[in-house]
Amino acid sequence: MPPKSPLSHDFQALIFCGPGVSFNTLTSTPEDFPKALLPVANRPMIWYPLDWCRRANISRIALITPPSSRRAVEGALSRNPYLTSPDLHRPDVLAPSTLTQNTSTADIIRIPEVQSVITGNFIILPCDLLCELPGECLLETWMTHAAGMVGSSDAAGGLGVWFPTRSDLVVKGEETNFLITAQLSHSIVPSPSNSLRPNLSKVVYSSTTDTLNDITASKKSFPVRHGLLRRHGKIRMLTTTRDAHIYLFPYWTLDFINRNPKFDSISEDAVGWWAKATWQDGLIPKLGLDHILHLSSRDKEGLVPNQIYNKIEQDVDIASLSTTHISNLLTPPSAPPSPISPTQEKPTKPRTAVPPFLCYLHPTSSPSQQTIVRRVDTTPLLLSLSLHLASLPSDSTSPLATKQKIHPTTTIAARTTISPNDVLIGANTTINQFTTIKNSVVGSNCVIGQNVKLTRCVILDDVEIGEKCNLIGCVVGWRSKVGKGCKLGDGCEIAPGYAVEEGFEGAGEVLGGFEGLDEDVGSDEEEDQDMEGGDSAADDN
Repeated sequence: MPPKSPLSHDFQALIFCGPGVSFNTLTSTPEDFPKALLPVANRPMIWYPLDWCRRANISRIALITPPSSRRAVEGALSRNPYLTSPDLHRPDVLAPSTLTQNTSTADIIRIPEVQSVITGNFIILPCDLLCELPGECLLETWMTHAAGMVGSSDAAGGLGVWFPTRSDLVVKGEETNFLITAQLSHSIVPSPSNSLRPNLSKVVYSSTTDTLNDITASKKSFPVRHGLLRRHGKIRMLTTTRDAHIYLFPYWTLDFINRNPKFDSISEDAVGWWAKATWQDGLIPKLGLDHILHLSSRDKEGLVPNQIYNKIEQDVDIASLSTTHISNLLTPPSAPPSPISPTQEKPTKPRTAVPPFLCYLHPTSSPSQQTIVRRVDTTPLLLSLSLHLASLPSDSTSPLATKQKIHPTTTIAARTTISPNDVLIGANTTINQFTTIKNSVVGSNCVIGQNVKLTRCVILDDVEIGEKCNLIGCVVGWRSKVGKGCKLGDGCEIAPGYAVEEGFEGAGEVLGGFEGLDEDVGSDEEEDQDMEGGDSAADDN
């Protein structure tokens, strides 16, 4: 195991194991096949954020899942060979009774059982995260640029990760977010070569692309407030990036979300309103930030547990000890305070300084140097990213590479053609003769018949494919069966346990799909639109 880092001591991780609405075909029965256990390149999806925590030396981890999925998740943590690895830290599983498949992310934070486990600064991760970016780099960046100086009255800020969707792994229809950023103040100290600072900026506006489209449709444009331009003369608007849902939050964020019950989404509401409050002074009292960020109130309420601040005397000029900064003391300690005339107005109350929420925008790079930061929350992304991971060389330096592409318990008949560089095959799978497999992922306990051709496919566990089948660009669910002589083209998706009849031909079809979850979610969305909602300061957009 990697050595412990002191940077990890202040953080604990919360991994949200959502319902997988966009995987309604593959996760139609979350009590048996929850999204968190959906295989990505033959590893359970939840393995990837757990491995990220291992690499970041974060040992306090809580998986938050609906009660209906608890048994399946706990069973996998006890039996799955990837999840029982001694290198991984064993997470705690939280399944609050009030948590449903449609509970919003902000409401999850408000659940008493979740709040009881948060004892300090925390990181929120999605269960569908694929991230090669080292976690210790994010922790160091937060400590350097957002944590605030020890002993000062400045509250710690936050840090989030966004990534471009226009890269070598382009998937049509992938969700995007609307983000406005401002530059950080220039540092006279050069950044180290491996620093993330060149890609850091301040978030000043964050929303979904749907919200942006609604605003532009109703107002025929996107209005930019003068207050934003007065505070930040140069801003950058991004419409092709996506929120990775990696958030490094200081402990006071818990109080911030509790004090604003209309917040529904962490991404759009909690982060979005926090970002706007950094340049809209009127939002500070509306959101309760003046109370939350006040040092005396924060100390009295115990909002910074497990942290001991060294007392710094007021007459010590810290800047005078630095070789790169200039002292800000204007008068010597012996100078008497200037008298205030009785007719002179009393000084106004200083503005509450809202710490920034920082954005790390993952850069695009050449394929040979590309570092993956993506989310796997749709079937096309599952297919694309699984095939990408399958193509990584066994000796790759990527932490996501598979060291053994074909499991030693796999039975492969003679006269088969299997591409050695871009195929993954799981344990106890049988490949019969005259079969050709290229750029595909085949799960465990599968039976592939004679004369089968698999190209750019993802086959989950316990699947049986009859002889003379030809599958291109397909995703085949658990325990399903494809009859003899089927020809399935790009975009075909087969639900778990579904049997495709012999000789079936089709492309771009969902076979055995379950539509009930979508209908439920749609009705919930309509109800949410009828409610007076989460934008308590909607006029401040």
